Amino acid sequence: MRHTTSHFDANDGTDIFYQTWLPDERPRAVILIAHGMGDHSGRYRNYIDAFVPKGYAFYAMDLRGCGQSGGRRGHVDRFEDFIEDLRQLHDLARLVESSGSLFVLGHSFGSLIALAYALRYPSGLTGIVVSGTALRDALPYPNWVRAMIRPLGRIAPTISVPSGLKPEGISRDSTVVEAYKADPLVHSVGTLRWAGEAIAIRQWLLRHAGEWALPLLMLHGGSDPICLPAGAHLLRDKIAGAPVECHEYAGMLHEVHNEIGKEAVFADVEAWLSART
Repeated sequence: MRHTTSHFDANDGTDIFYQTWLPDERPRAVILIAHGMGDHSGRYRNYIDAFVPKGYAFYAMDLRGCGQSGGRRGHVDRFEDFIEDLRQLHDLARLVESSGSLFVLGHSFGSLIALAYALRYPSGLTGIVVSGTALRDALPYPNWVRAMIRPLGRIAPTISVPSGLKPEGISRDSTVVEAYKADPLVHSVGTLRWAGEAIAIRQWLLRHAGEWALPLLMLHGGSDPICLPAGAHLLRDKIAGAPVECHEYAGMLHEVHNEIGKEAVFADVEAWLSART
């Protein structure tokens, strides 16, 4: 396995950190990772360890405002910036691997980026994998607060508020939870503009779900206390004319790739990828 780290300048000049994990031989496919909010690309080693030896190459960036990338923590001016950053990562991957299958793997907030990217730029993509789909959440904010987020985000976009995510909700594996709590690259805040953009893209995705055209694999913990399986089901039911495969894992929490029993998740992912490479 070959591991590299590097940076690129986003369209607005924001410094974006990314890293790659490549097999020793020519990869059978390339997978781009879009991580969750407050997360970073280094927390997906279970995917790396499971799939790089099987011939898959990974390209993963830290989202702007997260991890080792630049920008105010937990902030974005417009959701489109995330989409364009992913497009640049896609282009970088294609400079190295000019042909072959290419997938996007999006987790939690990253699932919104992956889904929106696939609707905006489906050309050149073989399929999309999403986990902990963030179309419906269970974060502790009442409806009246949620209704105020978008207008307040236009007035005071950079005010930060707690995300409401409880680390104990990510996995039943206590070592994963403790590592998350101790990770200096993890943060637990988001600005009002970021929250407003997240609400807006959820609405946009559901309005445009009927245009979906790519193979889609959806993974969800059956007991996820952060993002509700109902959001994945809602999207699945709105998609027509494209193959959608949905797996819900009983008892698992938010990060199915970091869960007890993750081997079953990886077996499902491998079978789905193998059918398309």
